Amino acid sequence: MSDPDDDVLGSVLESTRLRGRVFCRTAARPPWGLQLDDTAEAIFHIVTDGACWLMVNDDRHQLASGDIVLFPRGSAHAMADHPRSRRTRLAAWLAERQPGDTEMRLGGSEGTAARVICGVYTFDIPGPRHPVLRLLPDTLYLRGEHNRERPDLAATIAALTREQARAISGTSLVISRLLDVLFVQIVRAWADEQPSGRAGWIGALRDSTLARALALLHRDLARDWDVEGLARAAGASRATLGRRFAAEVGEPPLAYLARLRMQEAARRLQRSDASVAAIAHAVGYSSEFAFNRAFRRELGVPPGEYRRRSLAVPA
Repeated sequence: MSDPDDDVLGSVLESTRLRGRVFCRTAARPPWGLQLDDTAEAIFHIVTDGACWLMVNDDRHQLASGDIVLFPRGSAHAMADHPRSRRTRLAAWLAERQPGDTEMRLGGSEGTAARVICGVYTFDIPGPRHPVLRLLPDTLYLRGEHNRERPDLAATIAALTREQARAISGTSLVISRLLDVLFVQIVRAWADEQPSGRAGWIGALRDSTLARALALLHRDLARDWDVEGLARAAGASRATLGRRFAAEVGEPPLAYLARLRMQEAARRLQRSDASVAAIAHAVGYSSEFAFNRAFRRELGVPPGEYRRRSLAVPA
């Protein structure tokens, strides 16, 4: 899309406050192993040098330099020099960190080191309901040999690796911005590898008509849209838009709009002191009763209860 106002992916990530941080840069020599438990945060690993094994439940994958792994829903997993190596829990190992460490050591003192950057992404909307994360698989792999064919992604990884090693004034801010860019590039790369209809609305952004329709819905979600009006604004017939939207996004336009409204309502309930009635009106509902019913159907609890639970959870 050429119009920056139609950058749906960017606006979604900005509205849900994507925040990335690196929690360790590791040089690991055999024997070594780390166990990571389930978490509410999305976890990523970037292998910058050497190789290692990744274990997810009973699956084993050998990772090489340049590989990226993202766990959008923070699923439990382990990394090691060998699948049978003894594993240390991540929290216990991080507790040994010394002030000023730019690279943590793990395992033995000999052998080829695997160097890995590990970090997390947090969002205002929890993973299972996040409009981006809910489309991604539990484990997302981007192979190094393919990443090197993507100059923008390769450049971001190289800049992140350099910045993480420097630890000078302003490094934390630079790394945070690079991680924002990296996440978008990871999602783009994943969507590009998916066949038609398998990447949801992210994949639909490759279609100019659908991209325009999605941008209109995101930009003015409180409008009383119907499929005919949306199709006209997007430059397509009603039948064409309905067919292509359902095929690519996985649901009809108005069903997508209803879900989008509930996601925005949840965000406002978390962030603002506006009344439920005001939020209902802001997302396109003239009836507070209808809004409450739709919200409960989508998120499992009434809006007021959702707000109380959100306030009870520490940041």
